[in-house]
Amino acid sequence: MKLSLGLGLALLLVASGSYVWIGKLNDEIAILRGNAIVLESEIAKQNEQIKKNLAQQQKTYAQIDSLTKKNQDNMREVNALKQTFARHDLDALAMAKPKLLEGKVNKATKRVFDGLVELTDPNQFDEPEEPEGKGKKKDGENVSG
Repeated sequence: MKLSLGLGLALLLVASGSYVWIGKLNDEIAILRGNAIVLESEIAKQNEQIKKNLAQQQKTYAQIDSLTKKNQDNMREVNALKQTFARHDLDALAMAKPKLLEGKVNKATKRVFDGLVELTDPNQFDEPEEPEGKGKKKDGENVSG
């Protein structure tokens, strides 16, 4: 009888321990499932961000290619101008006809300066303001003030 009582008590202890252990494992499984759901949503967000970044990278590469081509074209133009100036003896021309060369240099300098001013004008993208009483009506007819 003592033996069966001892074995019954051991069986009861093992069963209750197993019940507690299984409950603990079920709680951990629930927590892990919740974490998995959160991780899946975060992975989806990160995948979308990666797609956006890749699209932006493609745009950037396209801009870089465009700028590289423009740079190459400009370098060709610079080299052509260098070759043109190398073929001409501007010192002899300046000594022979200083007024002619001075006028051409001044005109070219003014043209370059005006172009530079136009390129660096901070207001170049602002909409021009029309004076009051002038402009167009809603239906497109011109109004004279």
